[in-house]
Amino acid sequence: MEKRRERRVVVKDPVSFEGKFGVGRGTTFNLSLGGCALGSSTPVDPDATMRLELYIPSQKKPVKVDRARVTWTAGNDFGVEFLSLDAQERQHLKHYIASL
Repeated sequence: MEKRRERRVVVKDPVSFEGKFGVGRGTTFNLSLGGCALGSSTPVDPDATMRLELYIPSQKKPVKVDRARVTWTAGNDFGVEFLSLDAQERQHLKHYIASL
């Protein structure tokens, strides 16, 4: 079994995402610096790429993930790996995760 590189935290924060499949909204249910798992009624395919905006309670603006890849799907839930995250956005995310 592969060990995760980043600490995961349980959250329940809104997220919006966009890719070739269109746009969608959902709720994150776990989060790390390397990715997140979320639930949404918008169908996505494994390996699809997307942009994400994570709405964090302590931030006025969403954390923007320039590029993420769907790593798994299960019903209305799916997981994404963050492939491209600006250093400043990563810092905001890091502070949020550390505060939980």
